[in-house]
Amino acid sequence: MKPAKLNGFKTYTQAVQEGKYDLYVGNLFGKYDNVRTYWEDQLTKIVLRPFLSNLVDNQGKKNQGIRIVDLGCGAGQGYDILTKIDRHNLDLGVQHKRILPNNDLSVFLGLDISQAMVEKGQVLFADHPHVRFKQADLSEGLGDLKKNEEPFDLYFSSYGSLSHLARKDLVNLLQDICCHGKRDSLIVMDLIGRYSIEWPDFWDAQSEEEKVREYNMSYLYSESVRQTIDIESFPIRFWTGEEVRELTKEITINTGINLEVIKLVDRSILVGRHTDTRAFNPKLKQTRRLINSLHEDYLRTNLEELILDATIFPEHHFITPMLHELINSWNILIKFTKHRLSHNHSLPELQGWDSFPKPLQFALMTMDRVISDVGWMWYCDPRANIIEPQLGYALRTLEYEMQQGWGCGHGLIAILKIG
Repeated sequence: MKPAKLNGFKTYTQAVQEGKYDLYVGNLFGKYDNVRTYWEDQLTKIVLRPFLSNLVDNQGKKNQGIRIVDLGCGAGQGYDILTKIDRHNLDLGVQHKRILPNNDLSVFLGLDISQAMVEKGQVLFADHPHVRFKQADLSEGLGDLKKNEEPFDLYFSSYGSLSHLARKDLVNLLQDICCHGKRDSLIVMDLIGRYSIEWPDFWDAQSEEEKVREYNMSYLYSESVRQTIDIESFPIRFWTGEEVRELTKEITINTGINLEVIKLVDRSILVGRHTDTRAFNPKLKQTRRLINSLHEDYLRTNLEELILDATIFPEHHFITPMLHELINSWNILIKFTKHRLSHNHSLPELQGWDSFPKPLQFALMTMDRVISDVGWMWYCDPRANIIEPQLGYALRTLEYEMQQGWGCGHGLIAILKIG
């Protein structure tokens, strides 16, 4: 008798070989971890919202769509960021109303040095006729785009793509953009901040050579995998907010076209990618891993581990006071939440309330209300699935509202306007 035919055997074998049946660990590490999804992408959208809204409204008055070029686009992830920004904060009864729906987008052109990324983007967006991808080396400026493309309304970059350029090459690119763009065109630069607690040894860099350091993306792998493989390093130019202002002044002088800094924002001050790897600062606590845990379904976080101390970075004449205030506020919020979870309706004593920063006061009131409102629930683990994610959002807002745009985060978002 012949053995029974194993229907689908090859399909299942291939799926196993491709890792489809590996143990699921949630979004606790890797490129698209929870911090990326619930903190970084969302903060980028919050920062961009008013500026993109004005841009879309002004073009709408002319019956024109928005033209966007994504500089260092990868496989097109910037498209999702820009097209999924809500016009307003959502109350419970409002549906999503995007600032930039597809029918308001005239052109989205993605540029990347990697042909593999370009081809992947072409596959992913094959059914989007207004989306195009092109291989380009940004260290050579805009290249033939200067003569082959109409001006763009938004020259966009995300996740450190422009930090891959040496300063002189970024100057050249920005000069090309200023000459190619039009009045009120926006430039969004997402750079790597030099004053991050992830690499305090870089803070006092003086020469241009010292501001370019070897960097790696070891955070893409779990800790156990990182110990078994060789991880590529490559040069990155680290930036401060003041250097961005100096850069725009230089561009203005060189081109005669006014380039204005209209927003600088530090993103991921205490939860940068390398807080987990500790590749550049071994004193760090793995804060990002813990915040990822706050946002993970059915996973309770040991809040005591989230308490930070100021020995994780050295003294610095103007960075230290801001970081101390942020860490102190962070710790007060964690301890308050921990107490409320452990003592039901009991409120801890909060010494010095009147001296607390306003963002901290609001965060404390928010967490008190959340715990009071859901503490009676018994199903679906309200602590893991409601309270802890809300604590994550409260910490995110605390960090965002206390940042100064100095280059103290893993990311430094700079929004520039052509005058």
